Amino acid sequence: MWRKILDKITHNFGYKLISLLIAIVVWYIAVQYSDPQQTKSFTVRVTVENESYIENGKQVYYIDDNYKTVTVYATANSSKFKYINENTIIVTADLTQIVDFEKDPVMVPLSVSCAGVSQTDLSLSRQTIPITIENVASKELPMTVTTKETTPANNYEIGKLTPSVDRIIVDGPESVISQIDSVVAEIDVTGLMLDSELTAKLKFIDKSQNEMSEDKINDDITIEGDIKTVTVAVELWRKRSGVLFDINYSGEPAEGYQVYNIYTAPDELTVAGDNIALDTLAQNGNVIEIPAEKIDISGCSTDQTFEVDFSDVMPENLKVASSMNETVTVYFTIMPVDSREYQVDVDEIVTKNLDSSLTVSYDQTAVAVKVQGVTQNLDSLDESGIILIADFTDMTVGDYTITPSVSLPDGYQLVDSVVLNVHIKEKAEKESSVSSDEKTTTP
Repeated sequence: MWRKILDKITHNFGYKLISLLIAIVVWYIAVQYSDPQQTKSFTVRVTVENESYIENGKQVYYIDDNYKTVTVYATANSSKFKYINENTIIVTADLTQIVDFEKDPVMVPLSVSCAGVSQTDLSLSRQTIPITIENVASKELPMTVTTKETTPANNYEIGKLTPSVDRIIVDGPESVISQIDSVVAEIDVTGLMLDSELTAKLKFIDKSQNEMSEDKINDDITIEGDIKTVTVAVELWRKRSGVLFDINYSGEPAEGYQVYNIYTAPDELTVAGDNIALDTLAQNGNVIEIPAEKIDISGCSTDQTFEVDFSDVMPENLKVASSMNETVTVYFTIMPVDSREYQVDVDEIVTKNLDSSLTVSYDQTAVAVKVQGVTQNLDSLDESGIILIADFTDMTVGDYTITPSVSLPDGYQLVDSVVLNVHIKEKAEKESSVSSDEKTTTP
């Protein structure tokens, strides 16, 4: 059966194809000749007329974003739609046509027109739009400059960003102005290697930290001076790594105690600065001084930690690199007089009662052990004479904090207990041996 159908389709196929093409051409000519009517819809922005009818310096109107456009239905011959679009259709809200000002919101009638289209062939999705009449509000906003996530070329940091306008004043409906949180000039400094002046378009950020739409800014906000863009002067600073700290402190530990060690995290710093600041830093040995008033150890008998904000200690025109934290942590090891701290390798820790199927690891590579004794004895003691014993009785797979016992030679005593974080897990299974069959070579 399918063979018969296929034969009928392919019989005189060329004539059939020509007939189909002729039919399409005839249909197209007929459609073009008859030019049938169609109805199409367009989304058109509402144009407000006679704004001064309401805006008197003290009050202003406000249209919600949902009503700033309407749908227009146009009926016309097909050929006319070549000239009908969102730009040729005009929807007008004439504020002088408001009937009742006592309503809230006030309703404004709409009218629609389009060149070459009869008024009766145009209709609207709604006949009126609501507007809210509010008091005029004003707000002064400081200009904020941001580079977002862009960065200049390697070995450079943004030193200073100076906008051509440091603040703006905006006016508009109270409900809109009250929602403005800040105004931002956003620039792109990707790969920048020279001081530059960049143009930035203003962005308004609302209380929810969302960017306000351009339509809302253009329709509802007036910027004094009609400022739309600002010029931002970008000053680049060079980076310098390997900067160290000079730690000063005030006060003395409790009687019978000493400052045994001071160290910082990070232990060195990367900074950025202008040429003068970097030259001065080099003359000072590439060292940042932490002043004594930032750290007070008066009466301390235990280890102390201090957080120092870099902004409080950096010289003028010098700052910490953006890749680093804004603070430095200063650690003071405070110990009794005639005591010393020793670093014992964790591999030297003696383990007891650890199940043979388990293995243990530590968070650190060495353990600080504080030992007290007379000075001459401390000079002769080294890490090999300090024995740490970790007892893992009844411990299974998991993470633990333990206090190992410490064995010291006669004449020494432990200053503080040693605390360790340990992780116990099962030993990795040994790879199964290769079967004898797999090892046999076929002759």
